[in-house]
This record gives sequence, C-alpha cells and structure tokens, in this order.
Amino acid sequence: MALPLKLPTLSVKEAATALDVHPSTIYRWVDEGELASIRYGKQPAEGSKKRGGEIRIPEYVIDERLRRGPVLENSKAVA
Repeated sequence: MALPLKLPTLSVKEAATALDVHPSTIYRWVDEGELASIRYGKQPAEGSKKRGGEIRIPEYVIDERLRRGPVLENSKAVA
C-alpha cells in the first residue's frame, strides 16, 4: 500500500508573509473559517483552553486567496 502524497503546507508565519498580513490575522481567519487549515500534533486535554497542535495552511488555500485580489486586514470588509 502506497502512502498518500504529502500536501504542501505553510506555517502561520509563512502564510502571513505570503498574504502580507500579521500572523494574528491568519489565526483569526482560521478561527472564523475564512482560511482552511490543518492542525497537527497532540489534542489538548479535556476541558483545556489550549487548542493543541500546530496549524498549517495548505498552499492551494493561499493561492486561491491571492487570486481573489488584494488582501485586507479586516476580512469582513472583503465582499
């Protein structure tokens, strides 16, 4: 059985640089569902406020976002 191909991904910092926004904007967009992401690593303990794991953004998500035009820090202003 062959292993699946690894999806090329970017870190939050790399995604922020590619989109020319602050890393906190990337975290907000992920939380709001504006940006698809993958979370790797341990899951937090039951009842913990921590989210656990590392967030990675697939490259195709960044490419699609860049094709939509200029990125604004306030995602709600984008129509």
